[in-house]
Amino acid sequence: MDAAPRTGYSPPVPRTVSVEGVVDLLRGAEGAPITSDRIADLLSEVEIDEGSLRPFVRFADDHYTRNLIHRDRWFDIMTLCWAPGQGTPVHTHNGQLGWAKVLRGAIECVEYAWKGCDRPENQNVAGLDCLAGGNQVKLDARPKLVCTPGGAVNRVTRQVTIHSLGNPAGSAERAVSLHVYSLPFDSCVSFDLARGSCFRRDLRFDSAREGYDVPLRGDG
Repeated sequence: MDAAPRTGYSPPVPRTVSVEGVVDLLRGAEGAPITSDRIADLLSEVEIDEGSLRPFVRFADDHYTRNLIHRDRWFDIMTLCWAPGQGTPVHTHNGQLGWAKVLRGAIECVEYAWKGCDRPENQNVAGLDCLAGGNQVKLDARPKLVCTPGGAVNRVTRQVTIHSLGNPAGSAERAVSLHVYSLPFDSCVSFDLARGSCFRRDLRFDSAREGYDVPLRGDG
């Protein structure tokens, strides 16, 4: 049973840190087991200084952007920047853990439950969630979630692995979100709901800090 709330209690006010401060916090978390709750709590306890965020906020007219802040053995840390109406396809996360913290605007999330496909054997492969290639994929959409600044950190877990994210088309504001993934990954399975098919999709960044050798949009 949950404990009764303390009279007059209010949750602690998040402290403001720089982007580098977030990187340091996450790197400091690498010395103990990385769990969904632990990283969600860490991200909930901080707000990011706008000035330090500015170099990683880049928008494009025709797609949302992925901008790499930090990558190491355990974490990818990036900003995603969304104009109204921009969003991801329905996709997986290779069995990794993920966290998304909305910094500006609003992000709509739809989670999906996998109900079957004609290539279930393609899920039994080392190092990936699935080889993809199914043509009779069945997914059930769950109710939409809307994430805003100061709200809960949205998560990808071992139980919730398929979703789509986007800035609603009717929004009047561009959105920025901070995303953390463990472990890093460079491909995922994308779903074409109209055709009931799926395929493996390579992921690229729109920008990356100097020194990171990662695939960039526009590379050959």
